[in-house]
Amino acid sequence: MPLLPEATYCSDSVSHMKHDIWTGLVFRKRTDNRHEVVDLTTMTPEEYAPIEHKKQEKHSVLVHDIRGNEFEYTIEKNGFQYVRDEVPELRDCSDDDEIKKILIPRTEELVRKVTGATKTLTFANRIRCFSTDENKMAASQAPARSVHSDLSIVGAWHLLESVITDPAELATLKKGRVLVINVWRPLKKIRKDPLAVCDWSSVDLKNDWITTRMIFPHGWNELGHLSHGDQQRWHYLSGQTPEEPLIFKQFDSAETGNGGMTVPHTAFEDMETVECEPRLSIEIKMFAFIPDSA
Repeated sequence: MPLLPEATYCSDSVSHMKHDIWTGLVFRKRTDNRHEVVDLTTMTPEEYAPIEHKKQEKHSVLVHDIRGNEFEYTIEKNGFQYVRDEVPELRDCSDDDEIKKILIPRTEELVRKVTGATKTLTFANRIRCFSTDENKMAASQAPARSVHSDLSIVGAWHLLESVITDPAELATLKKGRVLVINVWRPLKKIRKDPLAVCDWSSVDLKNDWITTRMIFPHGWNELGHLSHGDQQRWHYLSGQTPEEPLIFKQFDSAETGNGGMTVPHTAFEDMETVECEPRLSIEIKMFAFIPDSA
C-alpha cells in the first residue's frame, strides 16, 4: 500500500514549540487479578473488543516534552532513548516494501551500536498510516491508543523459543543477555498522535502491572498492561522527525528481577493537531543478543 501523499499533511505552520501536554491516556482498570487470560479460540477479535473496552479507563496525564533534554534519557536508565540517525535514502521513498528494505537492516545496525549487541533478529514490523482501522489487535495500522507493553517476561522467552528453533543455538543465546527492542520512527514529521513512553523507573510493578496472555488458534502471546499511578512519568519528543527514532526496551533478561524493563507506551492526542491527517510511522521489533563476557 503506498504512503499518503505529502500534500495531505498539516503544514509547518502548525506550532511544535516545546510544550508539555495534558491528555487522556487509556489504562487498565485496577484489579486484584494481576494475570489475565484471553482465549481468542472461542471468540473473534471483534467479539472481544467490547470486553476489552470494559477493562479500560481514561486518566488525565501530563506528558512531558523532553525536546532539548532528550539525551538525558537512556535505554539503560529509563528504558528508552531517542537517537539521531539520518537515512537520506528515505527521502525519495513512497513504497512500503522499499521503506522496509532500507530501514530493517539499517535499524538492526543502529540497535547493535546503541546496545552493544553482536547479533540482532527482526521478528515484526509495521507501518501505521491510518487514524482508525477496522482491523483489530495486531493487524491494525492505526495508532495503538491504550497503554501497553508488547511482551511480558514469560511472553518474551516464549517468543524467543518460537523464533530460534535450533536447541543448541537457543541455549547459547540464553547464556548471554537477551533484549527485545522496539524502534519507532516517524516517516514524516509527527503532527498527530505522537508516541508517549513511561519512564521504567517510575513504574510500580507490584501495584500497577498486569500481564495478559492472548491465546490464538495458532499459539499464544503474553503482553503487559498498566493501571494508572500518580508516580508514573510520561514523556514524548515534540515535532519528532524521521531522523529521530525512539529506541525502547520491551524485554531485558538482565532486568528480570525488575520486571524485564518492558516499557509501557501509547499513542496520545494533542488537541492542537487533532485535525491533521494520520501520522506515518514505522515500528521495527527485534531481538538483540549480547554474549556472555565470562
